[in-house]
Amino acid sequence: MSDITTVARWLADADAIVTFSGAGLSKASGIPTYRDAGGLWKQGGNLRFSSADALAADPEGFRAFWAARRAEVAQAEPNAAHRAFAQLEALRPGVQHITQNVDGLLGRAGCTVVHELHGSLERWRCDACGARDVIAQAPCPTCCAATRPDVVMFGEMLDAATLAAAEWAAKRSQVCLVVGTTGIVHPAAGLVAKARSRGSKVVVVNVEASDLDAQADALLRGPAERIVAELVAALRR
Repeated sequence: MSDITTVARWLADADAIVTFSGAGLSKASGIPTYRDAGGLWKQGGNLRFSSADALAADPEGFRAFWAARRAEVAQAEPNAAHRAFAQLEALRPGVQHITQNVDGLLGRAGCTVVHELHGSLERWRCDACGARDVIAQAPCPTCCAATRPDVVMFGEMLDAATLAAAEWAAKRSQVCLVVGTTGIVHPAAGLVAKARSRGSKVVVVNVEASDLDAQADALLRGPAERIVAELVAALRR
C-alpha cells in the first residue's frame, strides 16, 4: 500500500506512463459497469447480447440492445477521472491510454493517444465489406448489408493492430496506472503483467479488491473520479 504522494512522485519521475482502465473509470459518468451489483450483465437476460452469436440468433434484439447502450453513451459526459487523465498528458510526456471501455469518453475528455481494446460504441461497422463509421442500425451505404456496433464481443478476437500498439505502450512504460477494472478479461488484463515484467511500477486504483492487486506496487482504494484527480493534483504541487 502506498499513498497519493508516493505515487505522484513516481509519475513525476517517469518518462513513459500508461493508463489501463475499465468500467469503473466511467461509472461516475452514469455508464453502468458490467459485473458488480447492479451491473449491466446482472440485469435480466442482458448477458446474451455480450456474444456475437446473439447477432445471428436475435439480430433485432442485439441491435436494439446496443443502440440503447450507444444512446446512453451519447448522453454521458467525461467525469473528473477522464479529465484528470487528459491533464496528466499536459504535465508529463509520453502518456498513453489503454482502455477496455467502449464509451469514447477518454477521447472526448481530451486524451490524445487512446488504445480502445474493445472498440467503440461511437462507431458502427459492416462485417460484410469492412466499412466503418456507418450510421447505427442502418444498412451499409456501400453494400447494403446489416451493420453492427464496432465493439469486440465475447468470442471475438481483439483488433491485432490495436493490441500490438497497446502491448508496446505497456512494455515501455515506467508507471502503469490501472483504474477501475476487475482484471479478469483476457488478453486485455495480461497487459499489466507485460508492463510489470519490464520493470514498470503498477498502481491499482479501485473501490474493491481485484485480480490485479497481487501485481501492484501501490494500491489506492477509492472511486476513480476522486483518486485520479487527487493524483494529478498532487503531481501539480
